[in-house]
Amino acid sequence: MSDGDSKVNKQLPRGRSSLFSISLRQTCYCLHAVLIALHLCLVGLAVRHTEHSVVVPITSKTSMLTTALSASLQAFYTLYTALLVYLTQRVSLSRRLSQRQMLTTIHDVTGAWGGLGAALNGLWQQTKVVASPLGVLSVTAYLLNISVLHIASSSILQFQTFNNTVTASVPTAVGWPDSPVNYTGFNWITISSLAPSIGSLSGLGNAGLANGTVYDVLLDQTGIGNVTVNATSINADCALVAGLVYNVAGDTAQFLAQNEYVSVSTFVPWKDQVLFNTYMNTPSSVLNFFVTTAIEGSAALLNSTTIPMNWTYYTPDDMSWVTCNISLLRTSAIVDAQSNAFLSSTSEAPVSSTWTSASPASMLDQPREVINETWIVAPFGSALRAWENTEVICSAGEATSPVTITDGCGYQPSVLDAYLMQLLGMNATQIDPLLIPSGPEALSNTTPSFALSVDQMEMAVSRVLASTMWTAGQLGEVGGGFDHSIGSATITRLALETRLNINWIPLSFALSASVLLLVLANRMTHPDSENPPKSSAVISGGVLEFVWLASRMPAMRDVIGRVDGPNINDLRAAAWILNCVPALTGPQSVVSPRYTSIPIEDPTAPRETIMDRLLDNGELTSDSVRLNIKRLHSEIALKVQELNYFEALEDQTQRN
Repeated sequence: MSDGDSKVNKQLPRGRSSLFSISLRQTCYCLHAVLIALHLCLVGLAVRHTEHSVVVPITSKTSMLTTALSASLQAFYTLYTALLVYLTQRVSLSRRLSQRQMLTTIHDVTGAWGGLGAALNGLWQQTKVVASPLGVLSVTAYLLNISVLHIASSSILQFQTFNNTVTASVPTAVGWPDSPVNYTGFNWITISSLAPSIGSLSGLGNAGLANGTVYDVLLDQTGIGNVTVNATSINADCALVAGLVYNVAGDTAQFLAQNEYVSVSTFVPWKDQVLFNTYMNTPSSVLNFFVTTAIEGSAALLNSTTIPMNWTYYTPDDMSWVTCNISLLRTSAIVDAQSNAFLSSTSEAPVSSTWTSASPASMLDQPREVINETWIVAPFGSALRAWENTEVICSAGEATSPVTITDGCGYQPSVLDAYLMQLLGMNATQIDPLLIPSGPEALSNTTPSFALSVDQMEMAVSRVLASTMWTAGQLGEVGGGFDHSIGSATITRLALETRLNINWIPLSFALSASVLLLVLANRMTHPDSENPPKSSAVISGGVLEFVWLASRMPAMRDVIGRVDGPNINDLRAAAWILNCVPALTGPQSVVSPRYTSIPIEDPTAPRETIMDRLLDNGELTSDSVRLNIKRLHSEIALKVQELNYFEALEDQTQRN
């Protein structure tokens, strides 16, 4: 640095304190770290899907909300990244301007901060005159990552449409009638006639009926999955009556029960029959059946419960008396929300595993659960005959040969008797009178072909009674049944809603870009420990700053002015040899840049020439030689011009 440059350098304005640059650098690092922490928090939320808890129903304003979220994210990232770019650029340029830098390096790095396009152009210029490839590359990478943040910002957080599951209360048709219902007003003849077909054919649609359970039916089938509804199960507790004494008196049979004879019909005309008996004086919640099938049980049990009977055309045969105590079990059913199909019950009506015996006296006791029993016997007692005008076997006192049935001859199974035997698993030859052998040929085969178990009997009786009550509900009050009351059940329903969602791909790009921004910012702004920065008078590298510097640095004016044309390559090559440190640092005060005397250099003082610098740095190339030739010619011409000027001035002064 020449003495003239030193004098000019002392006349430059004082730069800002280095403490201000340190504060800006720390602020820059903190803001970059906050951006990384923000993205890491979003990663944590995305892993746990915490953002999905923000659910918004779809309305006419949903699209507006989506647009507002996207615009807000873009606005935040735009303002935040603008602040990052400002701080990083300010601190980076301040660092470069306060250290030993060539004018071309300052020009390239400063120009790169003009934008991503300018940075890419600066990289291309490095292929012609290499000045600061790493510096320009760092700025380019920094701005490129800023662009990545801009692109990813609008899609990191978005409202996502999804099918949400919500609970809702929906109405149900209560399967079991309310207590105030008058069962005696039901048209049991119609109900019992329809129950066997409707209750047994699933193709007719039997929602609300499942075996011996009647359950509520959903009136709103927009739900999904399973639903719990109220249900009523019919429990039948059946036993064999023991200790009955049989006596024939004409056309009736008498059984001794409760120390007195009870007359019942003797019309049990053939084997393998389970027939309802309406004549026994028992509580209304008890059903009694004549059974001529075989009974599954021990010999001791059968000896105490089997009654020998004499029928026309039969050898002496046996009969059993089954009594069933009916009770209700209030429970819940699990049904399909869309089809009302029965899936399971929370509690099943118990069934017995083996037959037990009951004394005749116990048949007259009250049931263990007091219910409105007026409907229990009515379906069986009102049921029509299943077959009419059919030849059957009559009792000994009524017939001497097969005859056509009259009201006083034979016991015809009702439609519910036939339905009960179907549920027990009997086939048509065991149920249909037309298929039963009669007359003398019946004597050849009087052994029952069907064995009755207690669990079969209890489940079949429960199903018959449940079918009749369900049929009454299907008919409604107009059809002779009852109208369903309205209940409620809680369903799970799909609702199209929107929720806040974090997109992994944009978030991963944003997180990577924020980490790279911190790394690049540290590289571009971290001070060099071996050459610490000095306070700089110039804090930017724009056109005005360089014009200001040129007005105060004769060497800059000379070198740049010697370039023939403003070609960027020639200008960058000429400025490459200019060291701007003397003009940018040091204590200065604002004075006029003009000088009144030319410093005289000591010819004996050692000084470094441009040729020495080029040789030392290994930068002596054809371009630098050509440029220096032009520079020397310009300097010689300028010196000659100055010399002529001062000689003329000296002659004028002497003449005066």
